[in-house]
Amino acid sequence: MMEVRHLQLSHGTRILCPDVSFTAAPGELLLLVGPNGSGKTTLLKALSAQGVLIPTGIPKRKGFTVEEFIRTGCYRESNWAGKLRDEVEARMQSVLDLLGLGERRGQDIATLSDGEFQKACIAVGLTRKAEVLLLDEPTAYLDVENRLMVLRTLASVVTETGITILFSSHDIHDATRVAHRVLALTADGSFLVSGPENKAKAVRTAFPQLDENF
Repeated sequence: MMEVRHLQLSHGTRILCPDVSFTAAPGELLLLVGPNGSGKTTLLKALSAQGVLIPTGIPKRKGFTVEEFIRTGCYRESNWAGKLRDEVEARMQSVLDLLGLGERRGQDIATLSDGEFQKACIAVGLTRKAEVLLLDEPTAYLDVENRLMVLRTLASVVTETGITILFSSHDIHDATRVAHRVLALTADGSFLVSGPENKAKAVRTAFPQLDENF
């Protein structure tokens, strides 16, 4: 269970949101929305003490296999010789299969599609046995096919593993469909938590310019 009570978001001396409070159950996929500057990234960084934050914009460096990339991201779970503990190694192999990357274990990370690379980034958090996974714009800069691949992967991961995932996205139409609930930050500093039945209303609160047909 992830629980946040009366968290104030600020940037310098500017208060972005005076009170963020919500709970998230295991196996929930939560979408965080809001206009630019409303505090989405600030919130995810503030919550990083409660979960594993997967940043965006990680470069695909040629010369690393998929396995090597994940091992590097899990260095805290390695021993003095840089080798993953046996249970972590076994978990990594299971995660690769779960994410459909099993046959690409030895493939150069630079040859993956952008969507597959994002899945490899997600694999780092799962291999680290995160109970809460935080993703800042995991579908940013992806084409339609890869964007849908990542969103479906997130939905599958919470179902298969029971972890909680909170992710921000500007791809609100597709992301709202797969999310169980929506957390909305508004331009005037308000914070709203939807239920499963009023996700669209929460999105429209964050983006008043959307029409009623959203």
